[in-house]
Amino acid sequence: MPRSPLSPPLCDAAMPGPISELLLQQFSDFLTARMGLHFPSARWPDMLRGLERAAREFGLAGAEACMRWLLAAPPDRCRVEILASHLTVGETYFYREPAVFAALENELLPALIAARRAAGQRQLRIWSAGCCTGEEPYSVAVLLSRLLPDLEQWNITLLATDINPHFLAKAVRGEYRAWSFRGAPAWFREDYFERSGSGDYRLSPRIRSLASFDYLNLVDDTYPALNNNTNGMDIVLCRNVLMYFEAGAMCAVLDKFHRALTDGGWLLVSPTEANVTMFSGFVPVNFTDAILYRKGGAQQPQWPTMPAMPIAPVMPILPEQAYATPAWAELAVSPAPTFGGGDTTPAAAPVAAAPPCGDAYRRAVACYARGDYAAVVAALAGEAQYDPRGLALAARACANQGQLDEACRWCEAAVAADKLDPGLRYLLAAVLAEQGQSEAATAALKQALYLDQDFVLAHYALGNLYRRRGQPGPAAKHFANARELLTGYPPGDSLRDAEGLTAGRLLDIIDNRERIA
Repeated sequence: MPRSPLSPPLCDAAMPGPISELLLQQFSDFLTARMGLHFPSARWPDMLRGLERAAREFGLAGAEACMRWLLAAPPDRCRVEILASHLTVGETYFYREPAVFAALENELLPALIAARRAAGQRQLRIWSAGCCTGEEPYSVAVLLSRLLPDLEQWNITLLATDINPHFLAKAVRGEYRAWSFRGAPAWFREDYFERSGSGDYRLSPRIRSLASFDYLNLVDDTYPALNNNTNGMDIVLCRNVLMYFEAGAMCAVLDKFHRALTDGGWLLVSPTEANVTMFSGFVPVNFTDAILYRKGGAQQPQWPTMPAMPIAPVMPILPEQAYATPAWAELAVSPAPTFGGGDTTPAAAPVAAAPPCGDAYRRAVACYARGDYAAVVAALAGEAQYDPRGLALAARACANQGQLDEACRWCEAAVAADKLDPGLRYLLAAVLAEQGQSEAATAALKQALYLDQDFVLAHYALGNLYRRRGQPGPAAKHFANARELLTGYPPGDSLRDAEGLTAGRLLDIIDNRERIA
C-alpha cells in the first residue's frame, strides 16, 4: 500500500534528509523474498528502527547505509539472521497471555499426562519456537514441575529455539529483571527464583535444566528432523512470531509445524495471529478466552494457495542417497548392540543385497514427503521389510509420530540388515537420545565413527550429547572435529543423512551454538 502524501518523510537518524520511498519499497520487497518477513509501508518506521540496531552491529552509519549495503550483494545467512533478530520484537515476559497458560495447566497438560501414565509412557515433547530470552519455555517448565510430582521419572523434552543467539545466551543464563515478571502470579517468582549478586532474579537449577536451547531458523531450516530434535512434538508454542511472516512463508512454517506434531498434538499461537484460512490444516478448539489449534488424524491439510516463496522444502532424506556400500558386505566388528533388552527387539534380517526400489518404497517416499507418516509404515510393512532404505524410512516416520519404541525397533532392524552403514547407527542414536538413553546413543555414535571417522553428523551429535551431560571438554572436541571436516565441503552441499542440512548451515549452527553456551 503506498504511503499517504500527508505522511511525514521517513528519515535515517544517522544521515540527513529523508530516505526515498523507492529504496524503502525495494528493501521491503527484499525482506519478503529473502526472509519471508512482511513490512508493508505502514510498518516502515518499525523496519527503520530495526535497521538502526542492525547497522550498529554491522558497523554501518545508519539505516540507509545498511539497506544499500544489504541490497548491493546477496548477504550470507549469518547476516540475514542478524538482520532478522533486529527486525522482530525481542520483548516477552513470564506467563504472557494468561489464558493460554490456564488452558495448558488445566486442560492440555493434565490430559496428556493422564494418557501417558495410562499407556505406561512417561514422556512429553514440547517445543517453544521463537523462544526469545526464555520466559515462555521456563513458564512451561514451571507448569510441568507443578503437575508432575514424579518429574524425575519422566523423559521430558522441552526444546526452545530462536534465530537470535544473543537471546538464547541470555535464556541459558536464566537471569531476569523484575520487568519480566509483570504477567506472572506472585508465587512464580517467590517459589522458583532467588536474587543474584547483580540484583536480578536467577531461576532455580532444577527448572532451568528442563529446557534445552538451540538455534533454528523457522523459515529456512528443515523440520521435523531427528538431527534438530523437532519431530514427534505433543505441543508447539509459536506465539507472536508468525505475525512477522509474509503469507507464503507463514503457510510453509505452518505446514512444517503440522508435520512436527503428533496426531492430536497442539499448536499454540497468539490471539492476534489466529486466522481461519491460514490455519485450515488444524482444528480450532475454544477454551476460556483462548483459541488453540489441534492436529487432526490422518487427513492431510490443504493449505491456501499463496505466491511461491524461496523457502527450503521439507524433503525426506532418500535412503539411497546414503548407500555407497552393498548390504551384503561383511563387517569385521561386532554388530550394533540391542538396547532395552526383552523380546521387543526384531529378529535380525538376513544380510542380503537390498532389493531394487519397488512400488511400495516409492509410495512410502511420496507419503513421507507429504507428511502422511502412518501411510509410510503401512506401505513398507510388506516387501521392504528387509531393505535397509525402507527400514530407515519407517524409523523416521515413526519418530515423527512420536512412536519412539517403534522407531527404535525399525532402526535396529535396519542396522542388522546393513552393518556397514554408519548412517543407520546415527539414526539409531538419534532415536535413543530422544528416549533419554544417552549412554546407548553415545555407544551407537561411536560405532558410526568406527565405521567412518569423518562422519560429520556423528561428531556433531556426540558434541550435543556431551554438552547436555555437562561434559564441555569432549563436547568441544567433537564440535571442533565437525567444524574441521565441514571446511572441506562446499557450503551448499547437502550432508549425508542430514535431512537436507547443508555443510554451510551446520557450520553456522555450530558457530552460533558456541555463542549460546
